[in-house]
Amino acid sequence: MSRYLMGIDNGGSEIKCAVFDLEGREISVAACRLPISIPAPGYTERNTLEVWTANVAVIREALEKAGACGKDILAVGLTGYGNGLCLVDENGEPTYNCIISTDNRAAAYCDRFAENGAEREIYPMTCQTIWSAQPAALLPWFKEHQPSVLEKSAHCLSIKDYIRFRLTGEYACEVTDASSGCLLNLHTRQFDPNIFKALGIEDCLRLMPPCLESTAISGYVTAQAAAATGLAEGTPVAGGYFDIDAGALASGVLDDSVLCLIAGTWSINEYLKKNVNTDYEKNANTVTLSFLPGYFLVEDSSPTSASNFDWFVEKFLEPDRPGVPRKQLYQECDTLVEKTDPFDNDIIFVPYLFSSATNPDAKGAFLNLTSYHDRNHILQAVYEGVVFSTMFHVKSLQRPVSDYRVARLSGGVAKSRVWAQMMADVLQMPVETLKSSQLSAQGAAMGAGVACGVFGSLEDAVEHMVQVGELFCPRPEYSRHYAKKFAMFERALMALDLFHTPKKEE
Repeated sequence: MSRYLMGIDNGGSEIKCAVFDLEGREISVAACRLPISIPAPGYTERNTLEVWTANVAVIREALEKAGACGKDILAVGLTGYGNGLCLVDENGEPTYNCIISTDNRAAAYCDRFAENGAEREIYPMTCQTIWSAQPAALLPWFKEHQPSVLEKSAHCLSIKDYIRFRLTGEYACEVTDASSGCLLNLHTRQFDPNIFKALGIEDCLRLMPPCLESTAISGYVTAQAAAATGLAEGTPVAGGYFDIDAGALASGVLDDSVLCLIAGTWSINEYLKKNVNTDYEKNANTVTLSFLPGYFLVEDSSPTSASNFDWFVEKFLEPDRPGVPRKQLYQECDTLVEKTDPFDNDIIFVPYLFSSATNPDAKGAFLNLTSYHDRNHILQAVYEGVVFSTMFHVKSLQRPVSDYRVARLSGGVAKSRVWAQMMADVLQMPVETLKSSQLSAQGAAMGAGVACGVFGSLEDAVEHMVQVGELFCPRPEYSRHYAKKFAMFERALMALDLFHTPKKEE
């Protein structure tokens, strides 16, 4: 009988299910895109029951593609976007649509808690500042704007916790995911009544389910879930991971010597650290509990990565090339960038088409354009701008690049050898890619392997399942050029900040 592990990834744009063998080979992948509802400006939601239906569909499809039956799956692991909310009643029925991590309805509460001192008060416990899609902001918003929803609700879950409930019938959350919501005390690894009191939501503490460790077995597939999904009744389901943890685990990050770079829709840049800052005045990065015991995960990120390149392809290449597969266009872009001399191109592209990493009002921009430049120069500048954004975040981690042994790169950028080499040249450090195309799902599957006893530890899971792809070594001759151009990129960010800062009235 074949033996597989399954990982389910509920992302902000796609829901994916992947089946892996015990050597980390990707046996099958199924994906489904669900539309996002925007009932008001700043809102991003999905119908919760439709999310479950989509999960059922991708699980069934992944099993079929793998030629596997439910009994072939040793364990199931889950991951998903952090934050947002899934509110359900005592019977598990949704009391409101699930809120996605891009939701901004509660932005005013972030300002309120910063101004009234609540954020400062809870910081030693949470090690985070509050942002709008966190439960720490959304629950106060519901309390003030839609209290009846909270009154009908019995449980507050993350997206992956909701799917786990539908699979097992058990209500639980998991520490890495919970630690991102600014309601968990990172030192006790539990929800803290003092945090809820400081935010004025003491009555919401009742909504928080038991908090499990990531590799704990949270429950087993029920007969009802088995009939729906094709999984076998009694299959163990692990606690799971926040998606940034799952990606780091599947990248083989086991200590602070490896820099994890996930360059897809978001530019996610992270490393492991044993000690955490509790001084509000020294706050610099997002800190959460990590997948690895004894470590925190330090992260700096923004949606300023490969999605900006996809915009260029969609708006300027596809209209003139109807019917040409997107993969072929990507390959052609690589060829054009590779033959364009970077020393003959001083265009700076700021990849702020979807969001900013600095001034929240700043938008994307090209600087230094002249009549000499052509489409190839602009395309190369887009590649460079995405890499410079990664470098900006790596620098914001406030740790010298020389402290890392290597960077592990995944996401859309990693699929391009030209882009991966550019990343090594800009960072001036070795960059390794990963063979798996579904890092978050793989990380979830690896955790499930530990939970069910297939692997003795996360280190054992990494040894068996992580498959490193290609190594890209930095070219010293590019060091000075890219250092100079990155300095120009930083000046461009300052220029945009000045452009979008209103002039004070005299």
